[in-house]
This record gives sequence, structure tokens and C-alpha cells, in this order.
Amino acid sequence: MPWHAVFAFLNPLLVGVLQVKCQSQSASPFDTHRSDMWTFLLATLVYCFAFAANTRRRRYAVISGHVALISGSLSSVSLVSVLLPRSLGRLIFFTWIILPVVVSRQTISCICRWISKSIFRLYLGVVNRFNMIKCGNTNTEQPQTLPV
Repeated sequence: MPWHAVFAFLNPLLVGVLQVKCQSQSASPFDTHRSDMWTFLLATLVYCFAFAANTRRRRYAVISGHVALISGSLSSVSLVSVLLPRSLGRLIFFTWIILPVVVSRQTISCICRWISKSIFRLYLGVVNRFNMIKCGNTNTEQPQTLPV
């Protein structure tokens, strides 16, 4: 996962910057930006599990890689939103929403193709069944015996 190096460097850097920024303040970021900080903690936890799943299980590598990318970027975005004024922080969250759509577009198109193929197979099965009933070919005909 090439982005692991980015998140492994970026998140500790942002935590350090946040500590320096809040050093002289009496309230912690958990008091002033409660939802952003909890989002950071939960996204980091999900990122850790997804990264571990990606390194252990090759079967689920694509899915766990997507989850790691989305949750890792969410953790970084939530830290950046704490450092910015409230309105810019919310704007960053709204622009982050584009990432899961872009990352999962291939998965979404695969699911849509699978659904359309399943519906088409179901349609062909119904049409074939209807044609057999319409023509009277229900495969219950008696075999013909030849004279001896």
C-alpha cells in the first residue's frame, strides 16, 4: 500500500502541529472539536484494522486496501479540520466525500454489471420457460417405440 507511508508520516506530523497549536490554550481539542477528534480516533482505528487485514489476507486485499485508503484519509482530514477555522474545516470534510466515490467507482461498476447480468439471465430463463409452455414442449413426452 503506497499510501501507508503518507499516512504514517502525515498523521503524527499533524498531531505534533496540533499539540503545538493547543499548547497555550486551556481547552483541549477534545473539548473544542469533539466530533472531529472522535472521527480521527475511529478512522485511525479502522485504518489500523484494514491495514493489518491487507498485509495478512491477500484474498481481501482490494477491499481492505480501499477501506484503508478511505479511513486513513478521513483521519488526516479530521486532524486538518481541527487546525483550520470551523467553516474551512467543514468544507474539507465535504470535499473529502468525493474520495470514497472515486475509489469505489470500479467496485460499484462491477456490482452493477453483476446485477445486470443476473437480471438478464433471469429474463432469459423466464422467456425460455414461457416458450416451452407456449409450444407445448414440456419435456414430458413419451418416447416413441419402434415396431419390431
